[in-house]
Amino acid sequence: MKKLNILISMTVLSLIVMSSGVSLAATPAPSPLPTPPSTLPSFNYYVTGTPSNYTITSSDWSLFFSDVLGNSSVFTGYNWSANATEALVVFDTSYTGLNYYGLQLVSALSEMNAAPTAQNFTKAFVKIENNKSLVKYGGVTLTNLRALELGAFPGFTWSHPRVNPLSVDYRDAAIIIAIVVSMVVLYFVFNRRK
Repeated sequence: MKKLNILISMTVLSLIVMSSGVSLAATPAPSPLPTPPSTLPSFNYYVTGTPSNYTITSSDWSLFFSDVLGNSSVFTGYNWSANATEALVVFDTSYTGLNYYGLQLVSALSEMNAAPTAQNFTKAFVKIENNKSLVKYGGVTLTNLRALELGAFPGFTWSHPRVNPLSVDYRDAAIIIAIVVSMVVLYFVFNRRK
């Protein structure tokens, strides 16, 4: 009977440990996120070292969201097209200026002397994908690409991943396996013949 009580106690303890995990889901801020305007603002940028300039229009921004973030051959990760606030990837929360990531993207276009086309947006996206974002996860600053893959807005410090990386899923599975193995070991330890 004593062995059964120990086994039940271990089971209850393991269930408490498993259920007390902290949710790693995103905690959006500000709450709620503002809805985007019907047309995104145009943004004028100059080519580095020259008086030449280009204007990114609302349709150009839509092209970036559909042909870069929405293109599975360029970007595989979080489904940004299903997110009503996807424009916050590049804009600030007022939708009037660019955030940190948006500035990096436009600076890359400027340095490339590139017009805002799908091909050039893709090149700029690739050029800045390994730059540090403002998103921290587990004490580590994520790259722009990793933040986007996990559903975080790379230009905001308040943004958190909305998708658990595989390492978190594997960690949870390892914890469960360790608990089951320890329970089996304890069962045989307490039930050995004397």
